[in-house]
Amino acid sequence: MPLSVREKYDNRIHPYLCPLPCSYRIHCPPCGLAGAVHCVSLFAIYPLRSTVAEVRRSALLHNLSEIRRTAPTAEVMAMVKANAYGHGMIEVAHVIEPAVDFFGVAVMSEGVALRSYGITKPIVVMMPPDIYDAQHFCERDLQLVACSMDILRDFDAEARRFNKVMKAHLYIDTGMRRDGIEPRDAVEFMKECSTLKNVSVIGVCTHFASSDDTDTTFTEKQLEVFNTTLAELAHAGFSFSYVHAGNSGALFRHPRAHFNLIRVGLSLYGIAPASVKESLLQPALTLKTRVNALRRISAGESVSYGRKFVTDRATTIATIPIGYGDGYSRMLTGKAECLLHGKRFPIVGAICMDECMIDAGDEEVKLGDEVVLIGNQASQNISAREIADKLHTIPYEVTSMITSRVPRVVVD
Repeated sequence: MPLSVREKYDNRIHPYLCPLPCSYRIHCPPCGLAGAVHCVSLFAIYPLRSTVAEVRRSALLHNLSEIRRTAPTAEVMAMVKANAYGHGMIEVAHVIEPAVDFFGVAVMSEGVALRSYGITKPIVVMMPPDIYDAQHFCERDLQLVACSMDILRDFDAEARRFNKVMKAHLYIDTGMRRDGIEPRDAVEFMKECSTLKNVSVIGVCTHFASSDDTDTTFTEKQLEVFNTTLAELAHAGFSFSYVHAGNSGALFRHPRAHFNLIRVGLSLYGIAPASVKESLLQPALTLKTRVNALRRISAGESVSYGRKFVTDRATTIATIPIGYGDGYSRMLTGKAECLLHGKRFPIVGAICMDECMIDAGDEEVKLGDEVVLIGNQASQNISAREIADKLHTIPYEVTSMITSRVPRVVVD
């Protein structure tokens, strides 16, 4: 279908690429033009607002290449839980599917969504399932973690009803104290699993609590417990197609934890663990918006709720349409900066739900000027880690906080 005049114009202004095949586009005439085609996932070729989270295709693929180079003998499970750490689960999955071996999610609904959008690679739900999830696991061919015999028996019965064999991964708790079975129970647990005809335990895994720490003592202890448990299982006659323990921290700091499958999350998105000083990873996400209001105010005037900021000089205040309703935390009030015209400017006054304000000084700012909150502009950069440090948290939380009303768009 040829593009309408409106679409041609919008594509020139917002040259975003849709990663989904044409079958995922629908006829959608809300813009008032007959024949307009919009993308179900990405708010169309034309995003419905100027605040967007751009995700660079080339960065994702580059990071996967670096991950493969670092762990050349391991297959890769791409963790796309929590909306791909805020990067857009569906968008990211379609970009990287040819380059990964598994997808990892936290909850069943995420796996269902991936299948609904055409993802065919194996999907492992890494959080223990609910007893009522069995039907959806069967229907969508999702793999589960094995932590409870009661759950496995229910899943076995459901799989029998579907005439399927469900795939599972034995989860060993080596010290995280969150999910999984005790190492001492692993052999007996597998003996019980072997009586189930419609559940096949193809993998065994654990999760590290502090693999990105410079002090490796606890991770080494966990790894020792895991290896001992693997040896006991092997002695009892149990083998597994996949052994996985390594996350992004272990990828760089603990080569012995690579085994034959690694689960990568933050490193996939280009953020190295804090303890890794040098990295060739490329951050994939840019959070940007555009100036939508300007005003010149005098010295002594206050800005935003609570009058937390009062000007000490005449200045230009530029308003941008992003706030804590978009995941740009109100706790950044008085701390945040942004990039405008390739320079850093402070965000002043209380961050509102939908907007915040920039003290642009005497800079000549125009409506529509680009503002970057996370990412690069000219020679300047604001990283997710910089924001995390200001919030006394971790980069995972910063990107995962970006809410669903911010369109994720794939570029280059």
